[in-house]
Amino acid sequence: MNANHSFLSSLNPTCKLISHFLVMFFLMAISNPKVTFLIWFLAILIGIFLGGWRISYLLNRLLPYLGFFILIFWMMAVFGEGGETIWKWAWFHITKESMNHGLTISLRMLGFVTYGLLFTSTTDLTLFIMSLIHQCKLSPKWAYGLLAGFRFIPLFQSELNQMKTAHKVRSYKEKNRWKAFLRYSLPLFTQGIRKSERIAIAMEARGFTGTRHRTYYQTTKIITKDFVYLFSLLSAVLVIIIFVE
Repeated sequence: MNANHSFLSSLNPTCKLISHFLVMFFLMAISNPKVTFLIWFLAILIGIFLGGWRISYLLNRLLPYLGFFILIFWMMAVFGEGGETIWKWAWFHITKESMNHGLTISLRMLGFVTYGLLFTSTTDLTLFIMSLIHQCKLSPKWAYGLLAGFRFIPLFQSELNQMKTAHKVRSYKEKNRWKAFLRYSLPLFTQGIRKSERIAIAMEARGFTGTRHRTYYQTTKIITKDFVYLFSLLSAVLVIIIFVE
């Protein structure tokens, strides 16, 4: 999660996350493909005009999900049930009801992906964790543990690449994937335990006790523009539902 310099990146992460969760809740409760499509398209517009998305970025991120979209639509439309037949051949039976159901489910999947991408592409991870502490009252022990865990991911990737390169230099090849997984995962797991112990000792040596009564380098707050974004997004979704449904 890396924030860009867009308007959405300046919003409070918790307020933004709640806004997108509420929209996803509406998506789950809607069975009209037109409404689902418009709510998904609203996320695209927000990403372009407020999230700093470029068309090339959007295509690179969403094109891999196009295959899932087609697959879900095909399975739901061809093998569904309904009274108004559109096309029938062999065991394939497409009805108006099954096609609408397939479009709704597949567009709902795209909507979830797009609103999730809208959050992750415009949110700084550290600010998000700080926001969970200040606005959601998450315990600092869990919050800093999550932050350290996320920071371990690139380190694990780097160490995994080093191990693969070392094995390649020694002409080692493991055909059994399960054995290869054990061969790589065990050293990574051991290194992770050792690093976590070092971090815990270092934090305790610097006075970290896990209590809420402490000072913070960064403090997140919910201000007016966060509420404006929340109510504007929900109002736009409600207008789509009321006037298009």
